[in-house]
Formats: sequence, C-alpha cells, structure tokens
Amino acid sequence: MPHTEHSAVPVNPSDVACIDLINSAFTDYLGGDAAEDRVASKEWRRWFLDRYELEPTVSSRPPIEQLVTLRRDLRRVLEKWARGEVLSARDARVLDGRIRASALRLRVAATAEGLELVEEPVRRDWPWVLASVTASAVELMRTGDPQRLKTCTNPNCSWMFYDSTVNRSKRFCSTTPCATLIRVRRFREDRDR
Repeated sequence: MPHTEHSAVPVNPSDVACIDLINSAFTDYLGGDAAEDRVASKEWRRWFLDRYELEPTVSSRPPIEQLVTLRRDLRRVLEKWARGEVLSARDARVLDGRIRASALRLRVAATAEGLELVEEPVRRDWPWVLASVTASAVELMRTGDPQRLKTCTNPNCSWMFYDSTVNRSKRFCSTTPCATLIRVRRFREDRDR
C-alpha cells in the first residue's frame, strides 16, 4: 500500500494543547505500517505554537526529544484518567516536574471591572511551552469529564479527542475518513455474509 503524505497541519485539531501534542504522532487509519510524527516538522510546530500563543521569545532549538517524551507521558496519564483509574504519585511527579521547570510571576492588571491578578512566565522559553502544555492536561483532568476523552474507535487510528456532543456519542475522530471507512467495511462484511 503506498504511503499517503499528510499535511503538517492537522485537519481535525483539538481545542486543547495537550491533545494536539498527543496527536502530533498518529498511525495510518487504513491499517498500513506508516506512522506520522509531526513534532520535528517546523510547519507543525509553528501552527501549534501560534494556535496556543506559546511562541518562545528566548531563542533556542526546539527540544524535540523532550516534546516526544512529554507527548508519551501525557497520552499515558490521560488514557489512565479516561479509563477512570486513579493517578499515581509517579503520574503527579511527572506532571509537576514539567510545570515546575518554568517560573511564573503574578502581575496586577487594571480592567474595566477593577484589578485583576495575572500570571505570566518569567521567561517565554521552551520549558515554559512544555509547562503550558502540561498545565492544559492538568486543567482538562481538573475540569473535564473523563468519559469524554476518547481515542477513535477505528482500530487502526490513534487519534485522541474530547467528545463535546451532548450525549457523549462521538466514536470516531472524524466523519471522513474514519467513520466512513468503518461504515463501508461493515457494509461489505454484512453484504458478503
């Protein structure tokens, strides 16, 4: 089966930074051996950083290996959370280690409603980016519904998504290609019986 080139920018992005980082690596939804990893792509990183306003102002090379490690850790922890398992002290240490790597300070801002405390990074660098993505996972677990965090039910697809449908009925990452592909396969299996 020929390898299909995918755009560096996802067609079905999430609204949560940690999920988009997790989905930067994905399997071939058709079941082939091809897997994609967008983390090393400059185009993907530009899209991701712009989307979540995480552009580092301190110039340095992107820590690809750390991004890959964070992606793996976040997938493991979020899948555990989605299954309703209790997160371990190790899970908390992994997340805390990423968040502690970036220093924040409180600032006072005047708004139309009065004064407001605002957190801002001491340095907008890669540790801050990694901490911000980690914080998005913690916030998702703090405020979200674990039953809504899902992986596409196409057995060949690894795409993770947060199901925002009213009745939590979403099963596929998207209608096209996964839902259509599975429906066609089921139709053919039923027809051939």
